[in-house]
Amino acid sequence: MNRVKQNVAKETMVDLESGDIWVKSSEKLTGAELRILNLLRRREGKPVTADMLADQVDPLDFGCGNPRFHISNLRRKLDHSPGRQVIETRTGIGYCLVPGSLHFTPDSK
Repeated sequence: MNRVKQNVAKETMVDLESGDIWVKSSEKLTGAELRILNLLRRREGKPVTADMLADQVDPLDFGCGNPRFHISNLRRKLDHSPGRQVIETRTGIGYCLVPGSLHFTPDSK
C-alpha cells in the first residue's frame, strides 16, 4: 500500500512577552532573540541592519553581541527553510522578517 504524505501548512505563533512559540512548543526564545524578533516585527518587510540588531543583542554594548548567531537560532526555532522563508538575508544590508511568515498573538507589542 502506498502512503502519500500530505503537506499540511503550519502556522507559527510567537508570544513576544513569554517567548513561547507554537508549532514547536518545546522551544523558547532567549532575551536577545526576543529583542531581535521584536525589532524585525516592528519593521516587517523592511531591512534591519546588523548594527541595529547588535544593539538589540547587546544593549549595554559589552561587545559580545553577534546577531548572526541569534538569527541562525531564530531561523531554526521558527522552522525557517528554503521553502518557508521567515527571516530573509539582505546581502550587504542586514535581515528582514518576511511579511506574513509569522502570526503574533494579539497582545504582543
